[in-house]
Amino acid sequence: MEQGGGPQTGRLAEWLNAAGAPEAIGDRIIQTLGEQAADRVAEDPWCVLEVPGVAPQAADTLARAALEKAEPGDPRRSRALIGWLLRRAATRGSTVQGADVIAEALVKAGVPDATGAVANAIDNGTALAFAEPVSLPDDADEAAMEDFEQLDAQDDDDPVAMLTSGRTLLALDRWAFAEQSAAEAAQQLAATPEAIEAKEGAKTGDALTAGVAQNGLTLVIGARAEELAELATAFPNALLASPAPGGVRTLTAAGADVRDARTLTADPAVIQAADVVIFADAQLIDIELGTNLLEAVREGSHVVLAGDPATTAPAGPGQLFRDLLEIDGPEFGGKLPRVELKRRPTGPLSALSDAVRHGGLPPQELLRGPDDGSPREVVIVPVRESGEAVHRAVQLVADSIPRAIGVSGRDIQVVAAFAEGPAGTAALNAALKQQLNPGPGVCGGFDVGDRVVVGAPLAAHGLLRGETGTVSAADADGVTVVFDAPVGEIRLGADEFGALRHAWALTVAEAQGGRWPAVVAVFDAEAAPALTRATTLGAITLATKHLSVVHGAGRALAEAVENIPDHERRTRLRHALKD
Repeated sequence: MEQGGGPQTGRLAEWLNAAGAPEAIGDRIIQTLGEQAADRVAEDPWCVLEVPGVAPQAADTLARAALEKAEPGDPRRSRALIGWLLRRAATRGSTVQGADVIAEALVKAGVPDATGAVANAIDNGTALAFAEPVSLPDDADEAAMEDFEQLDAQDDDDPVAMLTSGRTLLALDRWAFAEQSAAEAAQQLAATPEAIEAKEGAKTGDALTAGVAQNGLTLVIGARAEELAELATAFPNALLASPAPGGVRTLTAAGADVRDARTLTADPAVIQAADVVIFADAQLIDIELGTNLLEAVREGSHVVLAGDPATTAPAGPGQLFRDLLEIDGPEFGGKLPRVELKRRPTGPLSALSDAVRHGGLPPQELLRGPDDGSPREVVIVPVRESGEAVHRAVQLVADSIPRAIGVSGRDIQVVAAFAEGPAGTAALNAALKQQLNPGPGVCGGFDVGDRVVVGAPLAAHGLLRGETGTVSAADADGVTVVFDAPVGEIRLGADEFGALRHAWALTVAEAQGGRWPAVVAVFDAEAAPALTRATTLGAITLATKHLSVVHGAGRALAEAVENIPDHERRTRLRHALKD
């Protein structure tokens, strides 16, 4: 960062130089904290923990450069640390953290009085505090009742224990207000249903259609794209949307008129005009998007949240759909209205999906399917190491699958748990490009025929992230991409193509909502620690005809399916709905 940008920039650069910080960090600090960044740092140097990528050690070093005396117990430091810990938890999906977890982290960071630090953060509004309700099952025995009463009284009798208790939840106001608002919106929808009539000729006796017609808020599990498209046509003024580009593509292919739910918050009039609003892929809606969508719905409208709670969770904090499914309160007459569409397995692929959903793997002979010469629906390809995993994935896409089941090109999608790593999507895409579409990369590594995905928002073109397509023209000035329906053709200039990445391989999270005739799921040893039942199921359910699993994760895959439903997220929406 240049020091000639004025007093603010000069002072900040001086402190950063003294702290040994890289020059580029100064621009990020100003971008986050504003033009008066130096004044803010002078008043509270730990405020730089609000800047993405700045860690506590770096903030401490800057504080020693900017202050005459920087103490580990400085209240400004502990408040900033608590905010940083809660924001870091949000990147992992949690909207709240137990006070015990925060206090333990403060002790590790050298804060001498963690209890006092938590109290100070609450008093100053850095964090909001909530008591997590504890309830007993109806059939609890006398011993359980005594344990409950002791636990219930414990924190009230000891304020210090309360401030560091796992039952005391700490949250940033951003997430706390979002969950409270979502709870209020859900309660309003559930409490004020006005029955509506389906179109003449619609399947009025169908449980799904009937449930939507009667209830203000309906949760739907197991609905296919075709069924949601049909549901949208059953009512005279319905809106169908998905928060996932893959979901938008799938619903469009099913013949639906569908919107990207992420764009609706910028045009709430579209939601307000609808009598029935159907959100597909609801398990991918984070708490902020969910709150904005539910609040935008017109009073008296009927809302449907349709999704699969057993697959991957949202990219952002919260888990709106999962939390709503867990509500079981008397204010709703029991549970929120829901419709679950169950199906019997029809072949090895659906049998595998069903088994994983229930925490197990079917026997190998079931996966082999009938011995009638027909193409196998599920193929397990064992590998020893990551390089072999990449090689076998390329071989499957380029030769084995086209030859065995007659699909190729964009009808085959490779997925992996991570973008990075020796068998992550970056390595897979490099190998797939070399095999499927080798070329000089005339525009930032892209050639005509390359499959691409939008990796960073291109707001000027209405591309938010996750849209896929094929390069139809490329030169030094930019690329033209024919994006998959419903987006269409878009020209991206030389200053925009950097937002693209190759897309023969996507992460499982990126691919959610999409459906492909053939899917190659790559799970190597490096991915093993991150595997969960949700990740595994999220990969399996992408395939409609054939799934090849390149399996190098060993026993970790079965253990994930059996014992790890998903990475834990701690949220408060369920409690807010019961307040």
